[in-house]
Amino acid sequence: MVKECSNCLYREPHPFGLSFIDSECAGCFTHKEKDVLNWNGRLEQLKEIIERHKQSNKSSYDCIVPVVGDAEDYFVLHNVINVLGLKPLVVCVNDYFYNDIGWQNLHNLITVFDVDSMIYNPDMHLYKEMIRTTLRRHDHILWPAIALRTSYPVHVAVSRKIPLIIWGQHQAIEQVGKFSHVDSVTMSDWSRQQHDLMDITLQQQVGNGAQVNTKHLNYYRYPDIKKVSQKKVTGIYLSNYIRWDPLSQNQSMLKYGFCPEYQSATYDPYEKAGSSVYYHIHDLLKQKRVGYRKIMDHLSRDIRHGYLERKQAKLLYNKFSEQPIDVKPFFTWLGMTKSGQQWFIKHKLQSVAHLLNGEQSEAYVLPSRLTKHISMGCHSEKSYISFGKGI
Repeated sequence: MVKECSNCLYREPHPFGLSFIDSECAGCFTHKEKDVLNWNGRLEQLKEIIERHKQSNKSSYDCIVPVVGDAEDYFVLHNVINVLGLKPLVVCVNDYFYNDIGWQNLHNLITVFDVDSMIYNPDMHLYKEMIRTTLRRHDHILWPAIALRTSYPVHVAVSRKIPLIIWGQHQAIEQVGKFSHVDSVTMSDWSRQQHDLMDITLQQQVGNGAQVNTKHLNYYRYPDIKKVSQKKVTGIYLSNYIRWDPLSQNQSMLKYGFCPEYQSATYDPYEKAGSSVYYHIHDLLKQKRVGYRKIMDHLSRDIRHGYLERKQAKLLYNKFSEQPIDVKPFFTWLGMTKSGQQWFIKHKLQSVAHLLNGEQSEAYVLPSRLTKHISMGCHSEKSYISFGKGI
């Protein structure tokens, strides 16, 4: 029998691994720390950590902040600059899935915070071949982008001798309570492999039919752990030191010009706004892989924050999880022929075929506790905008 949390909507199995304490999941149990921890004291601990790293820093930058350009990145930079008083180097990996809103938000972030930035454009041929491989083997299209986003900033930190990388939330803590906030978990290759990359190794991606030039694979690999240790590079997560409430804090980033995006598959216009695939083909494949769509993460999160009741959340999940998805734009971008698309849909997407057709359902009603944190999102006018194709 599948075990389901009595508080949020999460159930076994979960991609991060989910344990239970009686009828409550560990994610809900750990979330309760948010209401009892001394967050002012946690912030002071963070400042002490930063001061220790500053003393050994020989770079002109205090830290690296990896970004994609969504609202969480605005919140991280707001704290890094205005609360912690640091000079960051912003590092971005271009996943070639940005739409017009995504590029606008990324460029605005760099401008409004007046930060130096680096944007890495992966080799397009290799990148697409990696996507074809992960799609074929693992029903996943974002694995190559995640591999780069969790590795490339570390390479930059090592090469430029920048001792600190500041990330936003630690997903395994925020979703399933894998650790306590007071554990002050830091970045590691193990955590990257187990949580971000779903324990899928690079070696699994480049053999048995994948047509890739291995000399371009360096940034897909985490740097040698000895180099990371020798350069004293540490990655910390702000969610361990600041009370993390994504919906509320992301809304507050509108003051910096962040543009939220309307999504038919969720009410959250902030997370991953600007992606051509996140709530589309990626969401469809998530349903196939793990049995639920992204909306469940949002609903479970906001039950915990008291923005809606479990009964309301179940009704909303039924509504959002049936929203249809058009996969053809992605297959066209990937260069798949029409016959190839038809074969893939028939043979690989049978279990989610009901989501490939139909009209979007009627408007939904959200509880007032939720709507006060939600702003009207803009509609994207152009998707799959590729700037700076890597060669």
